Amino acid sequence: MIAEHVPPRTDVLVIGGGIAGHSAALSAAERGAASVVLLEKTADFGGSSRQAVGGFAFAGTDLQREAGAFDSNEELRRDLLKSGEGRNDAALLQLFLDRQLDAYDWLRQHGVEFGYSRPVAGGSSVHTHSNWGGQAIRALHERVLSHPRVCYVPGHAAQRLVRGDEERTSVVGVKLTASADKASILHTGGGVVLATGGFSRGRQYMEAFAPQLLAAIPSGGIGNTGDGLRMATALGAGLADMGWVSGTFGAALPGYPDRTPRDEEPLGLLFPIYSGAVAVNLHGKRFADESASYKAIGKRCLEQPRGVAFQLFDSKTMALSREAPAHNFRAALERGELRHADTLAELATQLGVDGAELMRTIDQYNGDADAGVDGQFGRKIGAKIDQGPFYAYPCGVAVTTTFCGLTIDTATRVLDVHGEPIAHLYAAGELVAGFHGSNYMSGSALTKSVVTGRIAGANAAVASLTGATA
Repeated sequence: MIAEHVPPRTDVLVIGGGIAGHSAALSAAERGAASVVLLEKTADFGGSSRQAVGGFAFAGTDLQREAGAFDSNEELRRDLLKSGEGRNDAALLQLFLDRQLDAYDWLRQHGVEFGYSRPVAGGSSVHTHSNWGGQAIRALHERVLSHPRVCYVPGHAAQRLVRGDEERTSVVGVKLTASADKASILHTGGGVVLATGGFSRGRQYMEAFAPQLLAAIPSGGIGNTGDGLRMATALGAGLADMGWVSGTFGAALPGYPDRTPRDEEPLGLLFPIYSGAVAVNLHGKRFADESASYKAIGKRCLEQPRGVAFQLFDSKTMALSREAPAHNFRAALERGELRHADTLAELATQLGVDGAELMRTIDQYNGDADAGVDGQFGRKIGAKIDQGPFYAYPCGVAVTTTFCGLTIDTATRVLDVHGEPIAHLYAAGELVAGFHGSNYMSGSALTKSVVTGRIAGANAAVASLTGATA
């Protein structure tokens, strides 16, 4: 059900209306909590989950078997460790692997629809299960609204966590306003689940933890300002992975040469580089291995003049356009996000790029394609870029997610700076540190949000019934 006003008490309180919060709220109710409040500070649900284009990462699903794609937990572990450079928390990684397939089944039971295609060279990961247009969060939201024991309350921001036992150790509620008025406190019997997302739009936290990304475009959910970090650290919560915040390459610059994003529209991401495009800077030169992760390329892009790049491709890559949002090149053309011309020289003029240098870059790339070896960056080269019309996608780097924050244990209990659990306080989703390591594997974030959200909600429900904290 949906409510305009916050009830004075609930068994379980979940703060944050993204996919982690929805998973927590539903799981708390399914585990037996008599009342669950899902609190969202903005007017609409979904947060970053509605903008995500990477799909979900699973291993061993029926869809993979039907497609003839071999996958396993060990394959998934290997790729997560490779992406995270081995810095992933071992216990949280194992928890994810143990629960990911159950999360897949649970999502499908709740109306989430997945697609799967065997990956091709330069395409998606073998683990990626598509779910476009925010269908997953919309399906879960419908379940939340129809559940008799879950109350969804939008437009209310949590300000502070409240401790209430004699030693003031257990979290018993949340203050909803900045005043001391007790009427603004929502009390909870089982605990609080923080699912407030990251801080990509929180200038204070970006300046403190990721000053190198202040020139990037802030993106992600509009409510991602670091609320969970603020509330939990006020109680002594520990932090981890704060130095690994990175930007995402491929953010649309539809008004190029103006880098200002269109505030009224969700930030678009497009990746023709994974279908044969090259990325060049304002000098017309390549600057990275285009087959690397968009996080790794994002770091290199920020080092380029004005932090701007062009993903340049020809008609062969355009023919590979498909419905997946980040790979729908034809839709990007219709939206006016691509520049196009019959020749590379004409395209260079449109972009304000040195035409002679761009031609040298493409000539070298095509020559490497003939030789089968990328002499600059070691990329595995497929087709040449030689059949007009030619296209360019002006883009930059956006901070869509932060993937660092609170330390938790495998029960998703928030740990303080001494490694001890803060009683009746749980965390899930992007706010949680440890799992990703130094980098993010595409598709893993949404799955992690569901896995941790379900565990947090279920454990908070158990606490409401028994008084236990896990």
